[in-house]
Amino acid sequence: MMSSRYGLRSGLLQLRRCQSTKANGIWTDFSQRAASLKINNDSIKDTLFGQVNPEKGPASMNNKEESLSYHSPLAIDETFQMAYKILENEADSKYKIVNRLKKSLENATSEKNVVAIKEQIDKYLIEAEAQNPEVLYNAEFFEPEQLDKTQPIYRHLLKQKWENYDLLVTMQRLEQLHVIPDTLPTLVPKADVKVKFTHNTDDQFSKWVTPGELLPAFAVSEPPTIHIQEFDRVEGNNNLYTILLVNPDTPNLETNSFTTTMHYGLKNVPLNNADNVIDVSKLMEVGPRITFQEYVPLTPEKNAPAQRACLWVFRQSESLGDISDTSENFDIREFVAKHGLTPIGAHVWRQKFDRSVPEIRQLYGLGEGRVYEKFRSMDPINL
Repeated sequence: MMSSRYGLRSGLLQLRRCQSTKANGIWTDFSQRAASLKINNDSIKDTLFGQVNPEKGPASMNNKEESLSYHSPLAIDETFQMAYKILENEADSKYKIVNRLKKSLENATSEKNVVAIKEQIDKYLIEAEAQNPEVLYNAEFFEPEQLDKTQPIYRHLLKQKWENYDLLVTMQRLEQLHVIPDTLPTLVPKADVKVKFTHNTDDQFSKWVTPGELLPAFAVSEPPTIHIQEFDRVEGNNNLYTILLVNPDTPNLETNSFTTTMHYGLKNVPLNNADNVIDVSKLMEVGPRITFQEYVPLTPEKNAPAQRACLWVFRQSESLGDISDTSENFDIREFVAKHGLTPIGAHVWRQKFDRSVPEIRQLYGLGEGRVYEKFRSMDPINL
């Protein structure tokens, strides 16, 4: 028994010595693969592919006590090396298919064939990198903004995360707050839409807005940064988008009901997988060309119900010309049908009257606003 165990351990150690230096394979060849697919932190990479220093622990652990108490399972490094080689060989076979498809792409004659071949290329690129430890580490521990979204595998992994949480939350709030169907009848989400107001210095209001969040007027006093992440391949600058911010809760005294107001309108916005953020820098550069309705924040009047700021993102079928639709009494459904827009994502936040509303109204020249009478409740007062 002892002889058997000694032989096994000796064999594993010999295998480790042979494999401790990673052989050159497809996952270590960056002559045709993007450098963004590798781990750029040398210490973490050494820990992943080498032996963990028992005095320091894994480089990925920041807690010193946890690092010192870490112990690798028996033969985990040798098992990892063997599994790595098997998976790398499978990835190599996928890349050979990709290379053949790229040659076919050069000879494609129709746009339909080009699109079909590119979809196949993306499919095999995802399969080739789906088990790559370096790619999986980057996708797990890097912020989405740090990942190279031109790579299909990163879009694939981001889409999985989005579908498992953010998409569920967004759709719940859109339906729970009746953004659907009060503004548009339905939505088949294709893009992750995020919003934040970077002019705020308070961390509470400068981070990404959770769908349905209640925000004060001062926190939304300037145009938002809008992040639109498409998961399908989107190349070049020929893909145009329209962004609308509407408030379906504007009081209408004449009808004793509510009407919709457009608070922000952008058209012909060029976006792709990598260049997918509308922020101050982009607005300074192309703002006059793409803005057909200047941003005006929601400023609910006193004693009025909470209002919904509904942000919709659309794909355009063609470039849009002059738009004469007025911001008040805005019919978003008619606008979408008229211009042939396809909704791909949405977001929502809420606002109520607060102490900062008068200042924001004055800043935008909106007047003092009205004060509504509170409805008298029939419920007894609890003393």
